[in-house]
Amino acid sequence: MKIKNYIWDFDGTLFDTYPVMLDALQQTIVKHVIQYDGDLAYFIKKYSIRKFTLDYATPEFSDDYHDLETKLQTDVKFYPEIPAILADIVNKGGQNFVVSHRDDKTYEYLGDLAALFTEVITSDNHLARKPNPEALNYLIEKYKLDRSQTAMVGDRPLDILAGQNAGVKTILFDEAGIFFDNELKADVLIQTWENFKNED
Repeated sequence: MKIKNYIWDFDGTLFDTYPVMLDALQQTIVKHVIQYDGDLAYFIKKYSIRKFTLDYATPEFSDDYHDLETKLQTDVKFYPEIPAILADIVNKGGQNFVVSHRDDKTYEYLGDLAALFTEVITSDNHLARKPNPEALNYLIEKYKLDRSQTAMVGDRPLDILAGQNAGVKTILFDEAGIFFDNELKADVLIQTWENFKNED
């Protein structure tokens, strides 16, 4: 699969932010006295924290969660292989983009890595959330990207569905092996970034 352009999800794909997100969610659940007996890590990977809030909580829950997660997320780290992967894509004439459900705090977390991205889309851009392909289509049309040479890279079903809805290739990063049967039918399934290949 020859891919030139990569549209990246942020949380759990470029950056290992899920442990803190899960901690913040669990603390907020306790604060709001919510009973949930399922596998919380699985739920937020398969769906989203937004869906958890809609199904089990209130808007106040969401505000408390985001405030706490921002306070706890003090040492945001990218996966070790990511800087080299991004640089290699650019060096070979490709482009990197981000489509994140986070707000513009994303830029702060990216830090020096921001220079390796052509554009970063956050919730502050007010485009439809994945799996709606609006943000992907915006980037594809703005930069005249060839859909057959463009991939959506993410760790959750909504990322893969967004890519499929936009008519681009899909790469599922499944670190925990949650979707190892590839029921999502992603074009590529990888469990560690050490196995990522950007072919010439």
